[in-house]
Amino acid sequence: MFRLSFLDQASAVVSSETQSFEQQISTAQKWLENAYNWFIAFLPKLLAGVVIFIIGWWVTKLLCKLVKRAITKTKADPTVVNFLISVLSATLKVLVVICVLSTLGFDMTTIVTTVGAATVTVGLALKDSLANLASGTLIILHKKFKIGDYLETEGLKGNVVKIDMMYTTLCTYDNKEILIPNSRLTSNNIVNYFVQEDRRIDLIVPIAYSEDVQKAREVIMELINTNDMVVHKEGKRNRVAVSTLNESSVDLSVWIWCESKNYWILLEEMQESIKSSLQAHHISIPFNQLDIHVVEDKTKQTKERKL
Repeated sequence: MFRLSFLDQASAVVSSETQSFEQQISTAQKWLENAYNWFIAFLPKLLAGVVIFIIGWWVTKLLCKLVKRAITKTKADPTVVNFLISVLSATLKVLVVICVLSTLGFDMTTIVTTVGAATVTVGLALKDSLANLASGTLIILHKKFKIGDYLETEGLKGNVVKIDMMYTTLCTYDNKEILIPNSRLTSNNIVNYFVQEDRRIDLIVPIAYSEDVQKAREVIMELINTNDMVVHKEGKRNRVAVSTLNESSVDLSVWIWCESKNYWILLEEMQESIKSSLQAHHISIPFNQLDIHVVEDKTKQTKERKL
C-alpha cells in the first residue's frame, strides 16, 4: 500500500511538471506568434521608413549641391554660401527624420514636446554661445563688414581676417590676433575705416604767432596739390584753415582726401613733407618751452662786498 501511494504521488508530481512545462511552451509560442504577427504588420511601415530615409537623404544632398552651385554662380561670399548650405542641409535632414518617425507610427506630439523641452534647457545653458551664433548669422547675412576691412570697437583695432559663426578675428598692424565674440560686434558701436572708397586725413599744424598764416597756407596747399595720391573730387574739399588760437601757437587745420588704401602712406608722407617744407621756408613750428629768470639778491651781494 505504501509503495502504491508513493508511485501515485510521483506520478502526480510528474504530471504537474509536465503541465507546467506545456504551459510555458504554450506561452512562448503565443509570444512568438504575437511577435511574428506584429513584425508582419510593422514590416510595411519599416520598409516604407527605410525607403523614405534613403531617398530623403539622397534628395537632401542633391538639393544642397544644386543650391550651392546656383549661389556660387552669383559670386556670393563663400562664408555666406557655406552657412546657408549648412542651414538648408540640417533643416532637410530634420524633416526627413520626422517623416520617417511619423511613418513608423511614433507619436509626433510627444517627440516634438520632448525635443522642445530639451532645446529650451540647452538654450539656457548655452545662451552666450547661441547669442554669438545668432550675431554671426546677422553679420554674415547683412555684410556690415567683410574680410580686409579695418575695424575699431571697444578700443580694439585691426584688419578683419576671418568671420566665423562664433567669433570674428582681427589682426593688428603689429601682427597680434584679436578674437572678438560676434555678440559684442552687433551690440556695440563699430568704426569701419575702409568701407568707403575715399577717406580724409585730418592734421593739426601749429605755427608761431609771428609767422604769416597766408604764406604757411600756400606752402601746405602746394604740397597737397602736387601729390598724386591726393583725391580731387566734388564734395571732397582739401583745405588749410586756422582752427585754434592757442597760448603759444596758431593751429592750422589741414584736410587731405585720398583713397582709403593710401591713407597710412599719405599720412606719413604729408607729415614729413609739411615739416620739411615749413622749415625750408623759415616758418617756425613752436614747441612748449619754459623761460627761467634768475633774480639776484642785492642785499646779499652788499654784505659780501663789506666782508
